[in-house]
Amino acid sequence: MFFELAGYVLIFGAILYLAYIASRIVGKKTSASMQSRHMQVIEQISLGLDRRLLLIRVGSDYFVFLCGKKEFKQVARVNLDKEEIQEQAEEKSSDSPVFDFRQIFDRVTRIQREKKEQTTKTQESAEASVPKKDVLQRNVRKLEQLREKSYDKEV
Repeated sequence: MFFELAGYVLIFGAILYLAYIASRIVGKKTSASMQSRHMQVIEQISLGLDRRLLLIRVGSDYFVFLCGKKEFKQVARVNLDKEEIQEQAEEKSSDSPVFDFRQIFDRVTRIQREKKEQTTKTQESAEASVPKKDVLQRNVRKLEQLREKSYDKEV
């Protein structure tokens, strides 16, 4: 019985691991295929449910296109300042094209850790303001309740 359950857990873990590896490979290939050396979508603005305005860089030239369900038209050719181009390049280099789960996970765990530290500090300050005699009585009551619960389980 135990070996059968361990086998199921092992198979489930192997399937999860393979799914993780496959998603990483697919993610890397998609992000690599979406990048181009000569063409790049710089910015896009939604104009409605089915229309968007795109700013596209082709080589060193910039174009504005109107994109819809059945149409794709060039609206204008744009001359951007060199300063704006450098700012956009800096922003693009700081952004990672691949979804970085570790960065998000670290941020969330750090926030949770900070909240936990704040709650422990507030509890400590609250306990410091309560006289020690009250804290002792409260702890004795908790121990009695735990003992009563353990007797209930044994019966």
